[in-house]
Amino acid sequence: MQGLIQDGDGEEQVRLSENLEHAAGLQPRQVRVQIMAAGVCGSDLSCVHGKYYMPTPLVPGHEAAGVVAEVGEAVTYCSVGDHVVLSTFGNCGHCPTCEAGDPGNCGFGGLRYTHSEGDQDLWGFANLGAFSQETIVHENQAVPIPKEVPLSSAALIGCGVMTGTGAVFNRAKVATGDTCVVIGAGGVGLNVIQAARLSGASQIIAVDRAVSKEKMAMEFGATDFILADGEDFDSVAAVVELSQGGVDHSFEVVGSAALLAGCLPMTKAGGNICAVGVPDLTATVTYPFQALHQNKNLLGIRAGGGKPRRDFRLIADMYLKGKLKLDELVSHTTGLDGLQEAFNALKAGTEVRTVLLPNG
Repeated sequence: MQGLIQDGDGEEQVRLSENLEHAAGLQPRQVRVQIMAAGVCGSDLSCVHGKYYMPTPLVPGHEAAGVVAEVGEAVTYCSVGDHVVLSTFGNCGHCPTCEAGDPGNCGFGGLRYTHSEGDQDLWGFANLGAFSQETIVHENQAVPIPKEVPLSSAALIGCGVMTGTGAVFNRAKVATGDTCVVIGAGGVGLNVIQAARLSGASQIIAVDRAVSKEKMAMEFGATDFILADGEDFDSVAAVVELSQGGVDHSFEVVGSAALLAGCLPMTKAGGNICAVGVPDLTATVTYPFQALHQNKNLLGIRAGGGKPRRDFRLIADMYLKGKLKLDELVSHTTGLDGLQEAFNALKAGTEVRTVLLPNG
């Protein structure tokens, strides 16, 4: 099968292979999925640049949807022919953590080989290796959704949409009348914005360095847009002034330690500072004690605090009811050979999401 392989750190280390195979046969609770669509996310770029310290060689890609082609003998969560969104949570489903409703905190499995090329086993990013024509995953990672949802749009549910909407619904719990600022109006930021709108936020301020982001931010529900024009621009002062004293919830979506530290002084006493973006995993954040002292909450957020088997279906249902935008997040589709073009667009901020179509 076709798939992309990352041999080392750097965009030049990614190549297209025609000779991928599954690393092992299908186990009783596993499913084989034909991947029909895979979004190119900022996390994919970070992975390729070594910011997540993943072992190589690996098959990148983690935000995907497809069709179940085969199921193991003990699988009960899905059937052949189901349309599924893949989850980055390789949870067991049975431990106390999972039973308490926190699958994202389950330590099940660890990193594993998902594919091979000749005699070389290949790790899978997020235990998925989604930039390939097929992958084998634990049944918990394959969540069925209605077939009415286009797979190119559904692919984004697994990461960008879940991360952004979950930060609002599951972690910050934005309430009617609350005020918010969203630092970064890319694919994840737009989902924070539309979730805040659905939650009834009275003011949603989007902040971005690209003037092109204003139009889409407003379409997704932002009430205001601040152009962070230049390295010396004081975003804190701009947000405090526009919000008349600070916001109830600040969301840092870029993955910058400096921007996250800046969210503290633009957040009201008793408010939430939400660390949505992921910087280099060795990054540290420093802040004056007084900035956090006034009953403010600094929230770590992994993948929106999601419960995939519940949340993916809720997101799909909101889309089918016309409440939540998915199609508008897909800027461009291409084959596996279009990854570099997708990375270039991501870095330039010219597109929301490029979606790869591994099977055409």
